[in-house]
Amino acid sequence: MTYQEDPSGTDAGTENSQAAPRRRIRARSWAIAGAASIALVGGLAFTKYTQVMAGIAYGESFPEPAEAVIVASAETVSRAPVATSIGELQAVDRIDLRIERSGVITRLNFKSGDLVKRGQVLLQVDTSEERADLAAAEVEAQRTRTDAEREAELLARGAAAAAVAEQAEALAASASARVAALRAAIDRKTILAPFTGRVGITDLKPGQYVSEGDLVAALIGTQSGIYVDFTLPQDAVAALDATKPVRVMIAGNPVEARIIAAEPGIDPASRSLGYRAVIEDYSGVLPAGSLVTVEVDTGIARDIVVVPRTSVLRSPYGSTVFALQEKDGETRASARLVELGPALGSDRVIVLSGLEPGTVIAADGVFKLRDGALVRPVTGADQTAATVDPDKTRQAAEKKP
Repeated sequence: MTYQEDPSGTDAGTENSQAAPRRRIRARSWAIAGAASIALVGGLAFTKYTQVMAGIAYGESFPEPAEAVIVASAETVSRAPVATSIGELQAVDRIDLRIERSGVITRLNFKSGDLVKRGQVLLQVDTSEERADLAAAEVEAQRTRTDAEREAELLARGAAAAAVAEQAEALAASASARVAALRAAIDRKTILAPFTGRVGITDLKPGQYVSEGDLVAALIGTQSGIYVDFTLPQDAVAALDATKPVRVMIAGNPVEARIIAAEPGIDPASRSLGYRAVIEDYSGVLPAGSLVTVEVDTGIARDIVVVPRTSVLRSPYGSTVFALQEKDGETRASARLVELGPALGSDRVIVLSGLEPGTVIAADGVFKLRDGALVRPVTGADQTAATVDPDKTRQAAEKKP
């Protein structure tokens, strides 16, 4: 038996033997490319890490900045619980002068803002018709009085009836009453100053027609005192000692006032009681009608903590005061959440809780601080000395060549 070689099988084996080296070469190329990529990424990562660490080290080489703040201490003052109210200044003597009878103004004896004396004629409305009627009434009164006296004399002698004498007397009395009524009408057309004071602004002119009830001007007395009307809620009324003075804030300064009157009962709408106090020697800084703050002590005095208003940092989460603490030779800020009470004057505020008396705090510049911040304390004298004088700076610059 003779065997013949298959030419197709020989060709397939040759192709397989040639494809294997090519696959090995391709795999080696991918491996080399992957290794190179990993080396490149690693090198870049190492370079970036080195740069970041160098930057961190460079930043740590600088000293921590210290914030300069003015320091103060939480003070303790003795103060009673206070009820605060809004009051209104009222003049001791104040009226609105008004027209009582209609007519034409014939005299106007004052100008807006004038100081007038008690009994001074301020305004005169035309009374010519009333004076004419008065003259006729006086003549009639004199005639009827004469008739009444004559009838009384005749009655005494028995020459006249009692009824006639009585009628004559009644007519005389009626005529006298008519005279008095006309004189009163003339007086009601004359506006007099009821007390010494200063008149307000008026737009009236001589010759102007005025009606009954029209405003002439306001008149405010010149007394040295002034009233303060205010109200207190019923829970403060029970603790109020009306014999003690109250404090009225006038242009930021407290002024003592004495309670002189109170309403007889609580207002059912507001559940408050009205009071009137008087300031004896009033400087006149604010005019009558001005609104003022009234502070009333409603208990026994006790020690409370107060801090400067500028030391409080307010936020939606509450009020914060920064206490200053010494540690390892450094002064750092420690944030304290505090509960605030009412203001004490224009520059201090009461701290109800969260801060101990005598604690050293940042009094100004608190907006720059955070909890744990490094602080450089500055006193008021240091701040004044550090202030730059612009004139001296300019002079020094001009001296330089």
